[in-house]
Amino acid sequence: MPITARQQKVLDYISHYFDVHKEAPTMVEIGREFGLRSSASVHHVISRLEKEGLIRRIPNVSRGIELVKDQTAAEENYEVPLLGIVAAGEPIEAILNYDTVCIPRDMMKQGRMFALRVRGDSMIDDQIREDDFIILHARQTAENGQTVVALIDGNDATVKRFYAGRNHVRLEPANPNYQPIIVRPPDRLQIQGVVVGVIRKYKH
Repeated sequence: MPITARQQKVLDYISHYFDVHKEAPTMVEIGREFGLRSSASVHHVISRLEKEGLIRRIPNVSRGIELVKDQTAAEENYEVPLLGIVAAGEPIEAILNYDTVCIPRDMMKQGRMFALRVRGDSMIDDQIREDDFIILHARQTAENGQTVVALIDGNDATVKRFYAGRNHVRLEPANPNYQPIIVRPPDRLQIQGVVVGVIRKYKH
């Protein structure tokens, strides 16, 4: 059950108090701040915040409230293998290495996931840029319009939008400076995965 608006305000007050004073407020100070004359009322709010895992109390200490650091973000990050570099431009030879990339939970799909570092700028209109990490759901098929990583002739890897024709496959860039790649016959092309997200690390 989510906490109430008042309980959230108390939590925000405790957090702000920590920022300013580098210690917790007392129960009396919390009561004074929110017009809670009864210590039982303050105790009820604090107990609820503790029950929800948002704070921790040290017994018999007047400033014995600790904020519980948000573990959710860390727990909801997942590591996927970084399997090398893929071209957003002309195909380049597929390279394997064995590093990892952390991704948020909402990028996870059922089945195998992996990441590739992007080289080139042919997909910039889809917000895929040089040195980005693209996150892929490993699949051997794709729907028209999906962005995929594909191998051409077994060793040249590229990231493009996928369009299947009757006797060819068109790999479409997202940059008007590049021409589509037409692959004939279609069995020269193997889909390695469908792009489900992009991770960008900004340079300082």
